[in-house]
Amino acid sequence: MGVESGPLRVDVEYEERYWYPDEGGQVWLVGYHLVDPESGRYLARDAPELAARGLRVVGVAGAAGHHAAALASDAAEPGRPLDLRRDLANPHDVNAIAVHGGGGGEQLGWVPREVAAELAPEMDEERPWSAVVLREQRRSPRDPRHGLTMLLARARSVELRTRRGGGGDAAG
Repeated sequence: MGVESGPLRVDVEYEERYWYPDEGGQVWLVGYHLVDPESGRYLARDAPELAARGLRVVGVAGAAGHHAAALASDAAEPGRPLDLRRDLANPHDVNAIAVHGGGGGEQLGWVPREVAAELAPEMDEERPWSAVVLREQRRSPRDPRHGLTMLLARARSVELRTRRGGGGDAAG
């Protein structure tokens, strides 16, 4: 797949809700969900339409355990752009890709190891990948963020387009 010259536009809807994981507990989710531009149906992270466009939806690894202070910053809000940087000096993973707040912000975590193994060779060949925060996770609306979900795009930049009724366009 080639790289688009302008931002890759992705249709989303904004939502705030509780989620009840299979392993128990509850999580407050705030942010964007990818939707099909034609039908408006939600697209799961493994939807073939996403892969066909060079898109991946993944969690930010190590966010709460190692970067809790950075998670509290505005850079971790849904819709915010992220910087992906190869972490060549990482002693634990030769394919490590650090995730930072956009515009040179603090590190928020890493691209998950299995996804980084796929992206690292492309980034090493200077093929562009960009990212944006899709959703944040909290224990309740009053608690601090403890996780992030991001959208990775095989493009120089990605722009979230909020569908009608979703509250406007998201920066990214």
